[in-house]
Amino acid sequence: MVERAFTNILPQAGPSNKIQISISCRNLADMDLLSKSDPEVHVYIKDSKSKNFSFIGKTEMILNNLNPDFTKTFILDYYFEKEQLIKFEVHDIDVNGSDHIGNCETTISRIMSAQRQTFISDLKLPGKERTRGKIIIRADSVAQSNNEIAFSVSARLTSKGGMCCGSDNPYVLISRARSSQSGNENDFIRVFQTSSILGTHNPVWQPQKLKMQVFCNSDDMLPIKISVNQYQMHGTHPLYGEFVTTVRELSESQSKEFQLLDSRGRRTGVFKFDRFNLIERPSFVDYLRSGWFINMSVAIDFTASNGESFEPNSLHRIDPNGVFLNQYQSAIQSVGQVLEPYAFQSKFAVFGFGGVPRYTGATAVSHCFNLTGTQDPTVDGLVNMFNLYKTALHGTSLSGPTYFSQVLKVVLDYMKATMHLQMYHILLIITDGAIHDMKDTKDLIVECSLFPLSIIIVGVGNADFANMVELDGDDVILKNSKGQAAARDIVQFVKYSDFMNGDISILAEEVLREVPDQIVGYMLSKNIQPNPTPLMSQKTINQNSMMI
Repeated sequence: MVERAFTNILPQAGPSNKIQISISCRNLADMDLLSKSDPEVHVYIKDSKSKNFSFIGKTEMILNNLNPDFTKTFILDYYFEKEQLIKFEVHDIDVNGSDHIGNCETTISRIMSAQRQTFISDLKLPGKERTRGKIIIRADSVAQSNNEIAFSVSARLTSKGGMCCGSDNPYVLISRARSSQSGNENDFIRVFQTSSILGTHNPVWQPQKLKMQVFCNSDDMLPIKISVNQYQMHGTHPLYGEFVTTVRELSESQSKEFQLLDSRGRRTGVFKFDRFNLIERPSFVDYLRSGWFINMSVAIDFTASNGESFEPNSLHRIDPNGVFLNQYQSAIQSVGQVLEPYAFQSKFAVFGFGGVPRYTGATAVSHCFNLTGTQDPTVDGLVNMFNLYKTALHGTSLSGPTYFSQVLKVVLDYMKATMHLQMYHILLIITDGAIHDMKDTKDLIVECSLFPLSIIIVGVGNADFANMVELDGDDVILKNSKGQAAARDIVQFVKYSDFMNGDISILAEEVLREVPDQIVGYMLSKNIQPNPTPLMSQKTINQNSMMI
């Protein structure tokens, strides 16, 4: 399927509020014979003008639990004056696939107008009336903050190991109250969970770093509940003990030790913050104001698996009437029109890979060639990049295989040569298939993580993108062939098919959401602070206005 072409950014509604959505389920239908369902929730949104929902993300999967409270939350724009539909699909995830438990469709306005912004609804299969559980949606206003909280924790616990309870496998669960006045159990929502440590009642967990907005919604007086539980494969996770504190108490108190109390108020151990630091972070805007700019590169897949452009189902098919965009054009426009204002002199470097660029005189496949056909790969603006893509497509023979490493080497070499400039790089790779040089690609991404680079990969078509998910280090830290870990998570992967039936502009939101944090993260890792630059004076504004 193709997207209808558009030449301007779609008009936006009025000012929005950021809200955070958290999800719980109760009494889910049990889809497994020998155990309980392993639920996961997929979230979709659309506005009243869109025909189809767009996928915006999914929660983590929770093993063997019919009453899950999910830690993954979603931050959305809420427009009072706009109808925004939202759909929740609950699935039971198994090794060989998934079973559909049920759906809930509503609007963000209904969630916001529910009592205490807590919306409860039945889960049902489409066209069916039988209830398959309840879904609980909580919405809270987001208090934005760039600051982070870095902490290390440990505990000394009364052992629960034994015949009836198994071994000690403790983990930490952090929850925050929904307001400073909250006090009862239902007003706390999960924000973070550590991994469990097997076979010990004296655990020391790995150091962690969370955004202050996530930890306490940027409110240092918001109650924070710390719970230590015993992880078990089946059934509930017994509570060792818990306590309530605040960020202000943790920052100001000399002692960072707290008594853990069980549900009966009995002491069950001691919990300690071995380290607790509130870190003030500059914002992405601070660096833009200091003179930093973005260099954007685009790499387009010309392998044969796309299909020749004259074939009806080709991913490279160009609509002769210019009415519809193919998936490559749509991805370029969706991301490019957001980044074009930030790009230095509105220039884009455009590469192809996996094809034979006959228009350059080449007779063999190239795994990185300049679409311009010259030594300079850059073009001015998004419109010229579109025209260049169409011209190069007609002069390139599709070939293969799919290699990323040559493109990464070219970008890496350019970064090394321009480190004296205040330049952050974004590489957009659009591809239709699996990578065939995975080892070299992983090695280069780990090396690139030390440089000012973010990599966005958009998968078009219906190929197996398991390799791409591996490169996106959200769940597992990416390592090279020598076992060295990436210094930063710099890869973001999305499937175009998740967005093609809805508002395609959401694709850009999804892939670019992490970029500001990645930019600030790189700067801080290199101890680069934004230069204090004074704002433009009224006199200068008037002078510049006369020159336009």
